[in-house]
Amino acid sequence: MNVLPAALTCPKCGAEMRPYERNGIVIDQCTGCRGIFLDRGELESLIDAESSFYAPPAPGPGFGQPQGSDRREGHHGGHDGRGSGHGDRHDGRKRGGFLGDLFG
Repeated sequence: MNVLPAALTCPKCGAEMRPYERNGIVIDQCTGCRGIFLDRGELESLIDAESSFYAPPAPGPGFGQPQGSDRREGHHGGHDGRGSGHGDRHDGRKRGGFLGDLFG
């Protein structure tokens, strides 16, 4: 005989909470006030996922110049003049980040 866990109740309005699975993380959202409530494990999973989302990509081959290179670079060394180099996202991710994708 399987016993189903009791439905969670919203601490704010008392309505039933409904679990949602997004990107491998289960969160509970109130069906009444639409509030989202997390337990410690869910919060830690979100923090870990957000950290890995913004982790800098590993440098690929040819990342640096070989020692003794004769190439001369200007003030912004390594920039090729196709952009300001400030605030440009090279990885194609949206500004909202992982949490924007999760809750959006």
